[in-house]
Amino acid sequence: MRQETRAVLLLTFLSPFLAEVLGGSTHPLQLVVQPLSFPLLWLFYGSGVLLIREAWIRLGRGKVGLMLLGALYGVVEEGLVIRSWFDPNWPDLGALKDYGRVFGVNTSWAVLLTAYHATMSIALPILIVELLYPELRGKSLIGKRGALLTTIAFCTSAFAFAHLTRYVPSPGQYSVAILSALALFLLAKKFGSRDVPFTPSRPFTAGFISGATIFTALAFLPKVLPPLATDAVGTLALVLFFASLNGDERRAVLGFLAFWLVVYDVLLELIGVLGEAILGPLSYALLFMRLGTADRARTGQPRAEP
Repeated sequence: MRQETRAVLLLTFLSPFLAEVLGGSTHPLQLVVQPLSFPLLWLFYGSGVLLIREAWIRLGRGKVGLMLLGALYGVVEEGLVIRSWFDPNWPDLGALKDYGRVFGVNTSWAVLLTAYHATMSIALPILIVELLYPELRGKSLIGKRGALLTTIAFCTSAFAFAHLTRYVPSPGQYSVAILSALALFLLAKKFGSRDVPFTPSRPFTAGFISGATIFTALAFLPKVLPPLATDAVGTLALVLFFASLNGDERRAVLGFLAFWLVVYDVLLELIGVLGEAILGPLSYALLFMRLGTADRARTGQPRAEP
């Protein structure tokens, strides 16, 4: 199997696996009971992350560009396809139900879930593949014909998911998502080659804090802070993660996932989401070993622990 093919398969698998399965939205046991659920997620998330990567390469591969394009994906998924931005009864709102809802928009949910998708659905899968296949950095994985087929796959799967969602927003609500997506696209075009202008001294710690803070903003801060403050905390956590990539990308990635795949998945198990406490830490351990092996092969030297 060609290296590009292996990279495509891994990239398209990681996006739904990290964001949906290890993120708790699609329970591990659900994959057994409903075996067709993951292939549809794979088609949607996988085609989306491929298209974002292609756009990121063309914009210059800056960390700011990856952050903005990842956020753009989150807006498209949650604002236009799934439409959870607007549904007041969306089942995953949790602590954000009736919190920060302005003119028919779940604003805090929109901001924080955009940060989640920018990292878990887009940036982390792309960065992991680039760390494992450094010789493919900056290279297209699908070409022009592949990009066309990927676009068709994304639009088809988006149409299918849109029809599985009953809530129908008003034209005004739709316009919020469309304008947000357009603004992020224009910002990505303008600043896509730039990096975040500061670098934390400890990328693993910064990555871990970023991941933990996004979760805290989603689950706990709505109980103690006003919406704007919660949104600001989540946004700063997002920027912190992409700033941490200016240093050691491997450590930043492992730090962020140390929270979501170990701490968070154990918490999910404790509240009854069976299988997460095994699947999450096991996936993290495998990823830790693979990234360490790839890094040693690249440098020819033993790698220090994060």
